Amino acid sequence: SVKYHKYKKPSKLFLLFIVKRHEYFLSFYFSWLTPLLQLGQKRRLEENDMYSILKEDQSEALGEELQRFWDREVRHATKELLKPKLTRVLIKCYGRSYVMAGIFVFFLETIKVIQPLLLGKIILFFENGDPDDQRSLGMAYVYAAAMSISTLGLTILQHLYYYHVLRTGMRIRVAMCHMIYRKALRLSAKSMGQTTTGQIVNLLSNDVNRFDEITLNLHYLWVGPLQAVVIIVFLWYEIGASCLAGVAAIALMMPIQTWFGKLFGIFRSKTAVLTDNRIRIMNEVVSGIRIIKMYAWEKPFSALVTEVRRKEIHQILKSSYLRGLNMASFFASSKITVFVTFTVYALLGNTITASSVFVTASLYGTIKLTVTLFFPLAIEKLSETVVSIRRIKNFLVLEELERKNLALPLEGKMENAIEIEALTCYWDKSSLLSAILGELPYDTGTLKVIGQISYAAQQPWVFPGTIRSNILFGKQLNPKKYERVLRACALKKDLQLFPDGDLTLIGDRGATLSGGQKARVNLARAVYQDADIYLLDDPLSAVDAESSVLIIFHVNCFNSIQFSFIYMELFQSNSHKRAETPSYLSKSGVSVVEVAQTITEETRAEGNVSGHVYLKYFTAGCNTLVLMVIILAGEEFSNSTATAVSVDSGMDVTSSFRKFDLTFYLGIYSGLTAAAVVFGFARSLVIFHGLVRSAQTLHNSMFSAVLHTPVTFFDVNPIGRILNRFSKDVSQMDSMLPITFVDFYQLFLQNAGVIAVAASVIPLILIPVVPLLIIFLYLRSFYLRTSRDVKRLESTTRSPVFSHLSLSLQGLSTIRALKAEERLKKAFDAHQDLHSEAWFLFLMTSRWFALRLDSICSIFITLTAFGCVLLRHGLEAGEVGLVLTYAVTLIGNFQWTVRQSAEVENMMTSVERVVEYTELKSEAPLETQKRPPPDWPSQGMITFDRVNFFYSKDGPPVLKDINATFQPKEKVGIVGRTGAGKSSLVSALFRLAEPQGKIYIDGIVTSEIGLHDLRQKMSIIPQDPVLFTDSVRKNLDPFNQHTDEDLWKALEEVQMKSVVEELPGKLETVLAESGSNFSMGQRQLLCLARAVLRKNRILIIDEATANVDPRTDELIQKTIREKFRDCTVLTIAHRLNTIIDSDRILVLDSGTIQELDCPFTLLQNKEGALYKMVQEMGQAEAAALLESHRELLLPPTVCNDWGV
Repeated sequence: SVKYHKYKKPSKLFLLFIVKRHEYFLSFYFSWLTPLLQLGQKRRLEENDMYSILKEDQSEALGEELQRFWDREVRHATKELLKPKLTRVLIKCYGRSYVMAGIFVFFLETIKVIQPLLLGKIILFFENGDPDDQRSLGMAYVYAAAMSISTLGLTILQHLYYYHVLRTGMRIRVAMCHMIYRKALRLSAKSMGQTTTGQIVNLLSNDVNRFDEITLNLHYLWVGPLQAVVIIVFLWYEIGASCLAGVAAIALMMPIQTWFGKLFGIFRSKTAVLTDNRIRIMNEVVSGIRIIKMYAWEKPFSALVTEVRRKEIHQILKSSYLRGLNMASFFASSKITVFVTFTVYALLGNTITASSVFVTASLYGTIKLTVTLFFPLAIEKLSETVVSIRRIKNFLVLEELERKNLALPLEGKMENAIEIEALTCYWDKSSLLSAILGELPYDTGTLKVIGQISYAAQQPWVFPGTIRSNILFGKQLNPKKYERVLRACALKKDLQLFPDGDLTLIGDRGATLSGGQKARVNLARAVYQDADIYLLDDPLSAVDAESSVLIIFHVNCFNSIQFSFIYMELFQSNSHKRAETPSYLSKSGVSVVEVAQTITEETRAEGNVSGHVYLKYFTAGCNTLVLMVIILAGEEFSNSTATAVSVDSGMDVTSSFRKFDLTFYLGIYSGLTAAAVVFGFARSLVIFHGLVRSAQTLHNSMFSAVLHTPVTFFDVNPIGRILNRFSKDVSQMDSMLPITFVDFYQLFLQNAGVIAVAASVIPLILIPVVPLLIIFLYLRSFYLRTSRDVKRLESTTRSPVFSHLSLSLQGLSTIRALKAEERLKKAFDAHQDLHSEAWFLFLMTSRWFALRLDSICSIFITLTAFGCVLLRHGLEAGEVGLVLTYAVTLIGNFQWTVRQSAEVENMMTSVERVVEYTELKSEAPLETQKRPPPDWPSQGMITFDRVNFFYSKDGPPVLKDINATFQPKEKVGIVGRTGAGKSSLVSALFRLAEPQGKIYIDGIVTSEIGLHDLRQKMSIIPQDPVLFTDSVRKNLDPFNQHTDEDLWKALEEVQMKSVVEELPGKLETVLAESGSNFSMGQRQLLCLARAVLRKNRILIIDEATANVDPRTDELIQKTIREKFRDCTVLTIAHRLNTIIDSDRILVLDSGTIQELDCPFTLLQNKEGALYKMVQEMGQAEAAALLESHRELLLPPTVCNDWGV
């Protein structure tokens, strides 16, 4: 059956077809790929040039099939009180098709055993036969024909086998990824505490890749021993009991390799845990990069990641050393076995003949591949895959969310939508909504929900895409309803000023929107849903209050009385509603001043991987001198020479015995073999060590570069794109690239040695080698131009998979509340399918290349075999044996070397991607020669002198000509509508991007000193509280600069001492990912405690009390007034009662200062923005606010003391 396969853009290339199974020899020799390869010669390939994948290879189909088997296994295991086994599921699902591939490998290895026997028959013709005997000549032609046919059969079977097993590996990986993502969407709160984003990313990036690797070699666990037995029989027939000496040498390796396999499993287990940890830290670093920069915490995080990476590399090195020993064993085994065998054979007094030498050497060559390469590789990959399967299984059996309350449709308006009776659950106010949503288990009581639920989380969740897609969230566009929602959520003004309106792209983590805009988009999504119950968890904490008033009014109007409406706000009495504290300053509309850039397409290099990348990779782990020694120390040349000389000398050993002593031969042979083996092992270990150290150095350089690049980089690059390089690309450098390079390097030296020896015996052998080399190199160049592009596409199409996962975990409660799991799964499957297109295309282009190389080799072997028979006169048996042996082994090695060189180039694209990130543009230096005084700033005076601020060179100004002076110890409130430039003022102060103009702190220009000298001397309490997965102590004091007494005192001052004391380990308690075992308010209080500990003269509060109730807010403000009495405090706020008692209030609009004066003066101006804001609250609320703060409002004479 033939499947039609086409380009996504059929106008570019005509329809192509691909064979579904194995008929017609892989769809006519992979010829369907040739147009794509020709296209790759003309230009860089893009995503729309790739072929669509077959329906049966799509993520959804594969994932759901495997999921059904897994569900059946879980039910059976539960019934039998057993643990479910993922291995059994994989065998049931893919066992039958994989066993079929075993047929290919069986016949493949059978041919490899037969070929040396055919070689022996041809040599016997020259050794014993009469060249003019027609019967013998006819048999020689038959053997030559059989040799040719077997070589062709080998080529066909080998590529059928590779095609089948590699595709099977891909299918298992894709299905497993689907299951992992599906599971992630169902994890309960308890399970989320038992895993991390880093672990799940690692499962998707590294663990599942073991399935791509294991399928290639697994069959050799039974083929290897079986073939070894058959070859031993043939060897016994050929040289008698002497073969047992060589076989014993190989047999001794097998238990060692089995032991190595167990060690691989142990090291893989330890490595995986450390990789989980490293990726988790990376995820937190990227998510909290602004906080890390503003706190000047780059050094402790760099030290943390470096230490985790050091431990990870320690385990990887152990695995690499084992791989090095295995690789060296593979290359040394043929020398050892041939040496031991013929030493014993000669010592027993046997006559060595050409046929016995070449047949034995060829049979050992076959057993060498299967027993000393494929068999240990199978053990290694099996051990690692078992670990990965166990890790995935442990994830799949985590507890899932149980929805005790089924949301049923409302049947009548009189029926209660939510019924709660004697309910007991724990934690803060948001827990009530979590319980209603089914996210939080409860101990006692009943909770019944009838109707569809819509939900707006306290922490706004948006995803990359347009504003419209974020609001619709998979629903059909109803223009009238959509328009009403935009008005209700005060989004109309914002959209009018965005260049693309509601089609404006939102960056990763909402990078293109301000906090208030994210909150309103988040709310609009909830309001747009067709629901019966709307649960709003303090959704307007980041929104200015004019918008809050409008939103609450419109949303209540929009959702008429028939809907149940729960507004979960942080209030204690009706007199302190959030809507009563507006802080919007004007009706002039919103500016796009704080809009960052949109998400850019991931960069891809073009053409060859540059020499700069190679040089950086090979010199990162060792110095240039050591590198040159490794390159020039071509012991493999002597290895090949030793073998070749021994074979050549053995052609007519009977005459040699009359001239030389046997001991002399054996002495020379022993010395060469021993030297070759020792140097081979040493070099292999040194290369592996150097390359793994290179991976370590490049990783640390990449992390350092990412940590020190400006924050705009994180606004335009999704988190998955960054994690992709730290997970999959680094993994490629850690494991696959070193072994591929060592294979290529040793084969290259071996081939060079073989050619040199062969040419010294038969110079004419160089005649076919040169054109063959030219053809191979041309094909390599033709293939690489396309395969590099495909490999780069494979890398870039991987990034959206990780981004989608990370994003889904961030918005899990919203996704589940809106029952959007199916939509998200389809989106994940679409990302996987795009990656599968690139992956499958890369596999097939590799097959295209390998098949053509093997075919050329087959033709060459055919010509050589028939050529020897045709040119039989004047040829010695030894010469024929040498030519045919080298035709089979050398040409096979030759094409494999070319393939491995191409594979090295393809894998170097991962190094290329890592090196690209090591060279990211850096921020200003952390320290400069101009250092401020140790006690700076002693006063805390801040002056903005004609400051303009841009997030990027080609972006709009977000601050325009700012001129202001904040006096020492002054308390300044900063207000403005969402997007007015409030947070940009803070960014300019902390130099998150370099401002134009000058900012002075106590007379020192901030742009002239190092970033650490600046940032360490200012404290900030951010709008989004960021905690890291570490101890409470480390979250408060990463530099260990404070005593326990200081820490407890700081916690007490922010009302968190009792909470921390109740934790199991108190200060040493490790927080869950993102501090999720604390409420939003508690996380904010811990951030306040950090500021208390730092005791700086300047404090910036960026809407820090948005997520705490008014009473706690009041306590925090009291703490700030007391602890920071002698500090300059800048407070960005949306609640007027938070900043109404400030010494002065700065009103921003569209990046410019609209008003700056003391509250008393501003409130006297009835045309002023602050006065209008207060009046917009309503007459009663405005009067209550002014009355409650009357004693704090200073008269003008005092205001003038601040230089107003």
